[in-house]
Amino acid sequence: MRAHVLLAAVLLAPLASAQDHDPARPDDAERWELSGGLYYSDPPGSEDRVTPILYADRGPLHLEARYNYEDLQTLSVFGGWTFASEEEEGAPSAAVTPMLGAAFGETTGLIPALEFDVGWRALAWYAEMEQLFDLEDSDDSFFYSWSTLTWGFTDRFAAGLVVERSKLVDTDLSVQRGLALELRGARVGLSLYAYNLGSDDSYAVLALGFGP
Repeated sequence: MRAHVLLAAVLLAPLASAQDHDPARPDDAERWELSGGLYYSDPPGSEDRVTPILYADRGPLHLEARYNYEDLQTLSVFGGWTFASEEEEGAPSAAVTPMLGAAFGETTGLIPALEFDVGWRALAWYAEMEQLFDLEDSDDSFFYSWSTLTWGFTDRFAAGLVVERSKLVDTDLSVQRGLALELRGARVGLSLYAYNLGSDDSYAVLALGFGP
C-alpha cells in the first residue's frame, strides 16, 4: 500500500492560540481565526510533494492559500464568503462557502470553487470542489473534488467514507474511494484515509492538522 502523509504545521499553532477571546476586542466576529496544515504526499501517478495550506477567517470572510495542491510548483489563492445556518440545538447545521481563486506557476488558471459542511447530531458531511480553467492550455483544465461522510462515535473519534477525484492521482479508477478514521483534539486532529482497499491502486493518507 502506498502511503502519503499529511503533517499539519503545528509550529503555527501559537498563531491560532493567539486568536483566543480577549475582552479588549469589541466582538468575536471581528477576530481573525487561523488554521492550516502541511502535506507530504506520494500519490499514484505523481511525484512526492510537500503541500502547505493556510486558512484565514474573519466572520464570514474566508481566505485560503495553497502550494503544490492543484499541480506541482503551483501556488493558488482563494477568497470567499461563508453562508451559515443559524445554530439551533438538535437541528441540522450547514455552511456553504463559494470561492474564486487563481493559480500561478507550473499551472496558471482561474478556479471557481465551493466548500460546504453539513452536520446533524453525530453525522457530518464535508465536501470541497473546484473547476480549474487552465489559461495556457484549455485541454489541461480539470475538475477536482474531495468529500468525507463520517459518524462521530464519540466527541473524539469519527469514522466513515472518503471520495476524491484529483489530477495528481493516476490510477485505473477515475474516482478514488476509501475509509476515513478521524481522531479529534481541542486544537489538533489526526486522520487516516485508506483508498482503493483490496486493489493494486491502494494507498493511504495520514493527516495531522490544527485549528482554532
